[in-house]
Amino acid sequence: MPAMTRKQFLQAMAASAAAGTLPAVLRASQPDPGETPTEELILTDAMVLTMDDTRRAFESGFVWLRDGRVHRVGDSTQLGTPPAGVTIRSLAGRVIMPGLVNCHTHLSNGILRGLYDEMPLEVWFSRGMWPVLDALDAKAANAGAELALLELMASGVTTIAGGDFGTPHADLLDGVLEAAHDSGIRAIVSRITVDSADETSPSQFIPAGYRETPQRAVDEVRRLQRQHDSERITVAPEALGVLRCTPEMVTAMHEVAVDSGAPYLMHAASSPEERTEALRRFGHGPISELDRLGVLGPRTLLAHAVWLDDGEIGLLADHGTGISHNPVANAYYASGIARLAELLEAGVPVGLGTDGASTNNGQNVWETMKMAMLFQKQRLERASFGSAELALELMTRGGAAALHMPERIGSLEPGKAADLIVIDARRAALSPPQTLVSNLVYANDRHAVRDVYIGGRPVVLDGEHQLLDRERVLARAQAAAQRVLARADLADYLRQRGQWQWQRSAKP
Repeated sequence: MPAMTRKQFLQAMAASAAAGTLPAVLRASQPDPGETPTEELILTDAMVLTMDDTRRAFESGFVWLRDGRVHRVGDSTQLGTPPAGVTIRSLAGRVIMPGLVNCHTHLSNGILRGLYDEMPLEVWFSRGMWPVLDALDAKAANAGAELALLELMASGVTTIAGGDFGTPHADLLDGVLEAAHDSGIRAIVSRITVDSADETSPSQFIPAGYRETPQRAVDEVRRLQRQHDSERITVAPEALGVLRCTPEMVTAMHEVAVDSGAPYLMHAASSPEERTEALRRFGHGPISELDRLGVLGPRTLLAHAVWLDDGEIGLLADHGTGISHNPVANAYYASGIARLAELLEAGVPVGLGTDGASTNNGQNVWETMKMAMLFQKQRLERASFGSAELALELMTRGGAAALHMPERIGSLEPGKAADLIVIDARRAALSPPQTLVSNLVYANDRHAVRDVYIGGRPVVLDGEHQLLDRERVLARAQAAAQRVLARADLADYLRQRGQWQWQRSAKP
């Protein structure tokens, strides 16, 4: 290949940038909206919920941000006189608390909201999940991820763990990771892989076009890590589950996680069908199988974990394995109610997750907090279970522990990342203020979140995202959804599945 002159290189890069096709390895060298220097800032005169080890809370407190980290936290009367040049914002009538941690979602699914509502199984198999994923290319995944992130971050989420399929479109993850990079979010993004050819269980069947070899899965994870890992974003491997993946794939993905220092993610014990099939194949449940394969541990995060026996809960606790409890998504598919109370009592690190928009319809973490408490009250037939304080802890410090990041996020303490949110406490749904903490969870007014800071940088101010253009995100999401529905042959199905007689407008 002939050498390229500097002028030719710059011309090519300018053209690529204009077309939005910069190679990922070069995009990573561009200025990062979430890593540029931040001003030194003091937020004061607000109620401050620190979520630290002693659960300190200040009726009128301050949080001092310096170099992207929390410098000091305390009572406003103890602030003293800050040095010249430090910006001070008075936030009377507001609440400052750590940013929320969503431990499980699928960002590309942002444009698949409502698609699978009450879908009959035969439709799901013929035109549901697999045909839709086949139609979900990198461009559509990027649009879906931007939409999901716009919703998540506006409601106070500063850290997410999310996974997306690496097949059949190898560049789908690139589209998701580019959206995460551009949004300013702190994220663990896993590349999901499957390879099982076992067709004995219809609910666990994997079409041939989605299967890949362990070596290819390893190579793709490493490629994505080289091109997209940053201070905020970590690419992680994920073998989808012990029934949809061979033992070779499960252990290969775990090994690449260990080698790269990344977390290891899986879905596990999600449904009664999965447990029944695991008992048939292995003679024990999915968690016990993961223990046999040696992949439980303090860097592993399992999503759902609904169908567990006491022994498996003990295994999770012994290994320090993190769990994402996803109550709304579990209810959406009538998959059961996880044993949250027993997991917490055993000392298992538990955070909360929304799951993707396709299996929840929303990315409302405040709803997730409320349902996590209410479902347990119903399951245990004990109205005294839990509290709003517990729900907030699970969505902050609990999520940090489940993601094995407690030293970086989850509470407002000196030295930790300055990831925090500001809530307007004067909204109707949060009144009267005597029960404000309860109101935050059980009234769950997610629009009360006004400002969101990640690494000390404001990514949401007064409810508006500063890095994502709302109108552009919505327009791209609508166009992408139309393309996916057309490719999957589902547009007519969606129009016909309801009882209402829709009248289509005639074109002028």
